[in-house]
Amino acid sequence: MKQNQHQVRDKSGSCAIVMLIIDNDVWIANTGDSRAVMSSNQGATYTQISNDHKPSEDDEKQRILKAGG
Repeated sequence: MKQNQHQVRDKSGSCAIVMLIIDNDVWIANTGDSRAVMSSNQGATYTQISNDHKPSEDDEKQRILKAGG
């Protein structure tokens, strides 16, 4: 790389977690590099309650490719 050239870094992306509680129903949505977990027992136990949306995951990669990406 020449001294005056700058390397461009890809800074694109997004992440979000949304939780909607109606009566006894809980709906969780996520996008990007974000994960929702539920903990109990003062954090001693936890459960992942959302799936990652990363291009390195097979399901997400197939979704991207099917959409033309």
